[in-house]
Amino acid sequence: MIGRGCLAAGFLGLMLLCVSACGSREAGPNVGVDGASITQCGDERADKGFLKRIRTSDVALTKALRSGSANAIEEAHKALDAGDFRLAAATTPNGMTTAPYGVECRVLGGLSPWMTRAIAFVPEDQVSGDDKAPDDKIVGFGRRYNAVLMADPRFPYADVCRASDKAGPKPVLSDNPDAGVVQPYGFAELGEARMSYGLGAAARRGSVTDIRILLERDPAALDRTDMFGLTPLAWAVAYHRWPAAEALLRAKANPTGATCQTTIDRQSPLQIARIMRWYAVIRRMRPLVTEEQFASLRQKPRWDDASLIEFNHALTELKERYETPLRKIPFARHDLNFSVDEQGQTTQCTMDPASGVPAFDKELCGLAMEIVHWAPARDAFGTRVPESARLMVGFGGGT
Repeated sequence: MIGRGCLAAGFLGLMLLCVSACGSREAGPNVGVDGASITQCGDERADKGFLKRIRTSDVALTKALRSGSANAIEEAHKALDAGDFRLAAATTPNGMTTAPYGVECRVLGGLSPWMTRAIAFVPEDQVSGDDKAPDDKIVGFGRRYNAVLMADPRFPYADVCRASDKAGPKPVLSDNPDAGVVQPYGFAELGEARMSYGLGAAARRGSVTDIRILLERDPAALDRTDMFGLTPLAWAVAYHRWPAAEALLRAKANPTGATCQTTIDRQSPLQIARIMRWYAVIRRMRPLVTEEQFASLRQKPRWDDASLIEFNHALTELKERYETPLRKIPFARHDLNFSVDEQGQTTQCTMDPASGVPAFDKELCGLAMEIVHWAPARDAFGTRVPESARLMVGFGGGT
């Protein structure tokens, strides 16, 4: 049985129980269904009144779509009047997408259900919408709805989501794993700046004057997240706006994001800067967080899933050859301790405590070093560093 966090090879209780990097994967937003988990977090998604209104609206829209009475133009204007800027999207086997409805959104990690208004499930081979008939009711509704929403001057995210035919070529990510993401969110070419778009839009545009005015009007907006889970500082970092980031930091914006966000959240300003390898702004924010918070950005070596599966099969063959001596020792847990270099290569393996079957220990370590591949560890700046890793195994014939 193989899982993402743990893997087991069941003979004689021989188990690969866990890898030390179990908790090292990047965390995403933790948004409760009713917003209860982020109440008091300075997050608009915790506004119970707003949540109730959009939930009621979504239920009504679903009924209208089923009956064929939904009017895209009317529904879009109702949403705009309510301050609901979610675009119509489809649920697919791989997540949410606006592509079938004529929009491309550039969001780090993809769209989440909160960011969109799901109106249908679409198989992955139909995501582009090109093979759907133009008069398909759901596709037609979604495209008209999004077109009206985005054409309205009240829509504040035209620099994050754009009509597919105006989006231009998608950015090409470097094959170099050490290269930072140039712009993890949105488009470099921004539309007209409007004060009504709020502090996040001012940060994206690098408008220090607008930032000052908006903060005077609403100081609480400084660390408030929007529908994308980003604070104004996070937007300034994502759009590489140093003057805006500096202005927000001088106003005491939090480098970890909103109250309930942590340093390792994908939307954290520090995490975005790390993904971009923007070392200058990381150094600027570092003194503003605790050493513990900054250290949490470090990543332990991460195993490759396919190689771990292969190692599991090799363990099965190994235990068959050592069945007799393993049955004679009590069941116990042992650590396989590795040294992993900057390239992700295992340079050393030891087992603690030893099993009492030296030949088995040596072969087990040899298999692990040969088969298991690691993504190298990275420090808080995202630079590769040598680091230790650990697998825990349990084996023996007795209890």
